[in-house]
Amino acid sequence: MSNLKKFNIFVIITSFAKLLVELFIPLILYDKGFSIREIILFHVLKYLFCTISIPIIYKLGSIISYSKLMLTSSIFFSATYLYLNFLNKTTLSLIILALIFAIYLMLYWIGRHTYALSIIEDKKITDNVSLYSIFTILGGIPATYIGAKILSNFGFLTLTIIVLILMLISIIPLIKIKENSTSNKTKITNIVKSFPIRNYLFTIFDQFRYIANLIFPLFIYFYIKKELGYLGIINIICGIGSVIYIYFLSKKMDKNKKDYLKLSIIFLGIIYIFKISINNSTLFLLITFFEGIFKSALDVITQRNTYAYGKNYSTKEYVIFIEMLNNLTRTIIFIIFYIMNISLKGLLVVCIIFLCITVLIKYDDGKYGYNNTKKAV
Repeated sequence: MSNLKKFNIFVIITSFAKLLVELFIPLILYDKGFSIREIILFHVLKYLFCTISIPIIYKLGSIISYSKLMLTSSIFFSATYLYLNFLNKTTLSLIILALIFAIYLMLYWIGRHTYALSIIEDKKITDNVSLYSIFTILGGIPATYIGAKILSNFGFLTLTIIVLILMLISIIPLIKIKENSTSNKTKITNIVKSFPIRNYLFTIFDQFRYIANLIFPLFIYFYIKKELGYLGIINIICGIGSVIYIYFLSKKMDKNKKDYLKLSIIFLGIIYIFKISINNSTLFLLITFFEGIFKSALDVITQRNTYAYGKNYSTKEYVIFIEMLNNLTRTIIFIIFYIMNISLKGLLVVCIIFLCITVLIKYDDGKYGYNNTKKAV
């Protein structure tokens, strides 16, 4: 079995396990008495701790294997949900939850991106990333709905145990992938200096899209329908709209040597405007289907561009740099949102505005990207 197949098995299992519960964290915090502003504070703390933990995880990754770090992430993942189950409404509890969750997130995503970048072939980046995205979506399609049913019928502890077992199983394929040790490491300071300004701008503004996706479940719960099962149905419809389109989009991208980035941003911006403008639950499901198409298309495109440019550097250092940039930006944005103290709809409007601004920025995908291919032709 190829490394890519082993990695995709890991992706589909962890995507299913993560989405069984991850989507419900803000809603559970709300049910425990935390206000919307306090939930925004939780996100501030979470991404602040993510930013702080990145250098420590990088050092650990140079001492022990990333498969062992991924194993550790499973423990912190389960600890997050166990602690959430017994959480009291205090600021200290919120801080501890954010810390545990942040450690899990960084162990998981640094490990996942490191494995992905190390096994993706230079000449098949789009094809490999599209498969990676399809397996992520396939794993997540039924997860939220199943998670809602388990949560309603059996309780949080049962759901946490199931998630822990799945996360531990998911590590097995990774153990069989030989980690690449890069002999000519790129210094992170050199990446900071050489990373293109327009890529900095695009990456920073793109975090508003990421944050919008974090806020939307709360928006749906308060403004559309207060049912956990409804969020699960939305996830299923969004996933159905994604998988087939991603497959054909990746083929078209490789054929035309074009990423369709601007077009996808425009369409997703329009769909987000529709999402915050309607309150009919049936019509919202229809909008969600189209969101699935363009949201996942944009995920594939930005991931492909980020990975393509990453081929210019040593893998681990580039992943650390990108994660640091992403999480520092998210921390700052959530701090601003916390200070602004505006409604969920107002926060989403801000996110949509910055999403639309990214249309003006052309991402440099490096010597392994489409821009260089066109020049060669």
